[in-house]
Amino acid sequence: MKIAEFAAITTKDELQFRVIAISRGGKTIMPKFDTKLLYHDLVFIIATREGIQFLMKFLGKNNVETDKVMILGGSKIAELAAAQLSRKVSLIKILEKDKERAMLLSERLPDNVIVVVGDGRNSELLAEEGIKDFDAFLALTGKDEANVLACVSAKKFGVERTIAEVENIEYIHLAEEMGVDSVINKKLITAGRLFKFTLSGKARLVKYMSGTDAEVLEFTVPPGSAITKGTLKDIPFPKDSVIGGVIRGSESFIAIGSTKIETYDRVVVFALPHAVKEVDKFFK
Repeated sequence: MKIAEFAAITTKDELQFRVIAISRGGKTIMPKFDTKLLYHDLVFIIATREGIQFLMKFLGKNNVETDKVMILGGSKIAELAAAQLSRKVSLIKILEKDKERAMLLSERLPDNVIVVVGDGRNSELLAEEGIKDFDAFLALTGKDEANVLACVSAKKFGVERTIAEVENIEYIHLAEEMGVDSVINKKLITAGRLFKFTLSGKARLVKYMSGTDAEVLEFTVPPGSAITKGTLKDIPFPKDSVIGGVIRGSESFIAIGSTKIETYDRVVVFALPHAVKEVDKFFK
């Protein structure tokens, strides 16, 4: 299908989701209505909460209910993640090969966090610890290769959701091609926060989209800015960028051609790096 055909079939009363980026063969495409979806495309979609259920059903996907989480590695990130997740799930199991660190984690973390001494890179240990019964697997050892391979192994055991910490940026695409669901990269997170300060000051958030070259920007619209001068279809918005969603007071909606941005709206923009500075000019 072309994007326009996809929208026609899936849209009901109002647009509740929108394709905002496509990763194809290592290249990022900001889609237009005549862009055709191809086999093996990695498709990024922005949706309202109301639109997600229908969208997931249409695409043959299921929401993953997470109640049991296994974490590989007892790093500081793992400790922080376990502490926060322990309030939301019934069981967390951490695999840490260093006995002293494992004992320390066991003392610090809540009762629903079990710490096992062992090398979780060993698939036999994963099986012994019942990985097939867990809903999500986080690989946070600080070693990229181990994290990616452990996630691949977890997928083979049937774990629905896998997340790997990958610090070598060159490995990110490889990890996703190997089936890792999400990638954490501290450099990209930090870079996004620093990059925000080079923009107009109206940018609330800058985030790199893992798996693409695109960036997510959130702006608060100031009075008199260019983005408020007409509907989106009548404004010469930069070519390699897409306005995805708008938050107006307590209301949120997907932006379309007839949408008119208003002062103090919070606007989410998806853009390729070379278009960011031009996008920023519309919010000054």
